[in-house]
Amino acid sequence: MSSFFSDPSSWVLVAFIIFVIIALVIKAPSMIAKLLDGEIDKIKSELDNARKLKEEANSLLADYERKVQSADEEAKAIIDQAKEIAKNHEEESKLKAEEFIKRAEQQAIEKISRAEKMAISKVNDEIVNNSVNIAEKIISENINDQSADKLVKQSIDQIGKLKV
Repeated sequence: MSSFFSDPSSWVLVAFIIFVIIALVIKAPSMIAKLLDGEIDKIKSELDNARKLKEEANSLLADYERKVQSADEEAKAIIDQAKEIAKNHEEESKLKAEEFIKRAEQQAIEKISRAEKMAISKVNDEIVNNSVNIAEKIISENINDQSADKLVKQSIDQIGKLKV
């Protein structure tokens, strides 16, 4: 037996057996089990919190995706409305331009017509003036006192006939 205690491995065995006995006496396995159960519960709680956070994150993600979709639809509607307004303004501008062109054309036609009438009037005035001048010249060259008296009488007779 002395050889048993002189060997260091024997002392390790004795120490191990004493350790196991003490551990069993102070209920170390149940304490270890309680510690492990506490850690398990803590990990389960953290996993549950992680699941809840994941669900909330997925819910928020879905909300934001719906909001992005809604914003895209609203932006598309605004763009479509702006295009429609631009199209209407373009049509109105075309109509106004056509009306302006028609008015300008009508004014030009009226201006040309007035200018034509004025030109005809001036030509007529010039013809009358030239006719009167030529008639005066012819009359002054061809009429003497007797012819003048005769012409005055005929003119008076014609005026008298017009009154009747």
